[in-house]
Amino acid sequence: MRAITWSGMSETAQRWGKFPISPVSNFHKLRPAKVSRSAIPAPPVSVSVLMKSICISLLLFLTIVSVSCRSHSGPLADTRYTDSLCKSYKPSSLEKLVSADLDFWQSRLNTSPGSFTAGSRLAGCLVQRFHLYGHIADLRRADSLLSALSAASNGNEAGLLRAMASLSITRHCFRQADSLVSMALAIGTEKYTSTLLQFDTRFELGETIPASRALLSCSATNEYGFFFRLAKWKHLQGETDSAAFYLGKALEWAGSSSLLRQSALSNIADLYMHEGRMEEAAPLYRQSLAIDASDWRSLQGLGRIALLHDGNSELAEKIFRFIAGRNELPDACYNLIWLAEQKKDSAATRLAAAAFAKKAEADCYGGMYRKYLVECYTGVLNDPSRALQLAAAELQNRATPQTYSWYAWCLYKTGEYDKALAIYKAHVSGKPLEALELYWMGKMMQGMKKPYNAQEFFHAANRNRYDLSPSKQSDLLSLIN
Repeated sequence: MRAITWSGMSETAQRWGKFPISPVSNFHKLRPAKVSRSAIPAPPVSVSVLMKSICISLLLFLTIVSVSCRSHSGPLADTRYTDSLCKSYKPSSLEKLVSADLDFWQSRLNTSPGSFTAGSRLAGCLVQRFHLYGHIADLRRADSLLSALSAASNGNEAGLLRAMASLSITRHCFRQADSLVSMALAIGTEKYTSTLLQFDTRFELGETIPASRALLSCSATNEYGFFFRLAKWKHLQGETDSAAFYLGKALEWAGSSSLLRQSALSNIADLYMHEGRMEEAAPLYRQSLAIDASDWRSLQGLGRIALLHDGNSELAEKIFRFIAGRNELPDACYNLIWLAEQKKDSAATRLAAAAFAKKAEADCYGGMYRKYLVECYTGVLNDPSRALQLAAAELQNRATPQTYSWYAWCLYKTGEYDKALAIYKAHVSGKPLEALELYWMGKMMQGMKKPYNAQEFFHAANRNRYDLSPSKQSDLLSLIN
């Protein structure tokens, strides 16, 4: 899935944006949020930090300018580069380190069952391995280990509560995450870290005013987590260039952490992809891959560029299948839906959608993929009743303009037009939405004989049409007056 996903975790799990669907994919909004736009001040920097800022910002600027000065008519996803990357792929140093650490801490835990250090370190290793290979069982086991340790400490360890909240965000259990963060804040230790995490949970629950207050209270800092979230907030307000700037600031504070550097680089690239600025996105994806070739998110970004910009379905398929062979998450199945759509192969599109739905609806994923399941069931799989069940379940998890728009769309698709319109008026109209939701609302308005409203939505969706699948992009362009 192509939506931008922003990290809301501790440094160990900072990169939950490694895969575009999971765990949180509603970072970017296409309309300004109805909240106060009081500026959140940028924190002061020392002269040495300022010089570092200038150097890194200049490096990013020169990268973008050098690309912009080239012809944009040629392919951006280089076949030789990608072939070399795939054919010569070897486990990265991070993969080897995580594997060794996991074996070590598992051995220590076997020797000393209940050990706080061994259990917490093992949980951290499992989370890292999840980001490398997409083994959802690793995430679930990490959660079990942390829950047991927290119970043993009578819930008095704020660090454990924050770690559990981070995993809950990854698994889309946002209310549970928010409750855990509140408990950590009540304990009072490392309040800054807990407050940043509270921003994440309130943001995902659609509580933008409390989220902004949480971020504002952290504004006197110079730190990766703050700048990363400030970028997230700026993009909510529709300020893409400001968001990219603050991600660049976050990059300065990544230090020697390849994980954090990759997260900043790939999220900047995602910002540009979101706006169709693929010439600027491609080199940033390659920079991230140069740090670690197991950055599946950036490799997937190049696959999307090959598919949508270059029209190179063969290369895109090679990339998507390469990722699918090394990562277990359902994302690869979803990518194959886009591939089949681009080829205008309806039978293959349906088969890919069915494969994705079968995998994504497994109990182990909970609600992580509901948005894209709704897309499949109201589209190629043509089962709007099932989509309505999923949308209703997500409203219980988080009631936001986004999720209400899913519900309204599913009501419309099942023929409950009056109820769909009532939900739209009460919870969606005038609120920030992503490209797919804007497209759905446009189609709904069109079906309800409201052409002016439909065109407003279609034009808004078109500004970020590269977040839509190929068939929806084609349909959208045919609908715009």
